[in-house]
Amino acid sequence: MDTRLLSSFLTVVRAGGITAAAAELGFVQSTVTTHIQALERMVGTPLLDRHPGGVSPTRAGSLLAEHAQRILDLEERMFTELTTAAAAPTGPVRVCAPESVCAYRLAPLVPEVRTRFPDVSLSLFPADTRTALTALADRRADLALMLEPSVHPPGVDLVDLGAQRLSLVAAATTGLPRHRPITPAELSAADILLLEKGCSYSDELAGLIAATDPTATPPRFGGIETLKRCVAAGLGVTLLPTVTVADELADGRLVELRPPAGLASQHLWLAAPSSRWRSPAVRAVHATLRETTLPVS
Repeated sequence: MDTRLLSSFLTVVRAGGITAAAAELGFVQSTVTTHIQALERMVGTPLLDRHPGGVSPTRAGSLLAEHAQRILDLEERMFTELTTAAAAPTGPVRVCAPESVCAYRLAPLVPEVRTRFPDVSLSLFPADTRTALTALADRRADLALMLEPSVHPPGVDLVDLGAQRLSLVAAATTGLPRHRPITPAELSAADILLLEKGCSYSDELAGLIAATDPTATPPRFGGIETLKRCVAAGLGVTLLPTVTVADELADGRLVELRPPAGLASQHLWLAAPSSRWRSPAVRAVHATLRETTLPVS
């Protein structure tokens, strides 16, 4: 069997449509359609239900997807072992992580990885927890880092890299008190600014405010740098990993406030698929992440 057929099929299932899958794979739509039709002829039964919103796998299609994933993993392992001399780390490694972790934790590690493993190509992709877990399941990422109080995803090996300190920050001109915890009502009145939904600590803070004021709709921002500049300009207050605001706190552009009581402790989790074979390159990066002091107390 041409495993490209399986790859096309899995992409269609994930993308929910043939057109979207073709764009992702760089094929014309007719090529993907031909791949699906070839698979359906081989198994003798429909694999996809077609509907106006796209496609979804039939019962047979869901079963094929499970086996196809294992076959593609085995193919990857076979070629890696055959082409890797003495199991030396070589090849691409794709890591998903929150924006703050990519920029402030992982980016400084890239030179170290290049020095220790010159034949490893490390790629970093910003992603929230749900997106990162989906990327692992779909084989679009090899490893993921997640910032959560706790996580228990099925089929994933987890390593707790430690607690990560968060800072509630405001402009230096803020009138909010700094000697005691700020209340959710005070935050709502002072305009709390949040990251996009899917960010665990922003979502938790939004929940605290909603419990006090159900009508509150704090604005959401797509990036940490934009959020920091808005806070520094006096537009509101925000909660961010301390490492991302260390420079602004040091030079006085921002000041740190005491957050509301009851916020969960955030931990950084290193995740890898349990059943997927890990290439020497993936194992090397995984070990480097475990060895490196990522947490900030």
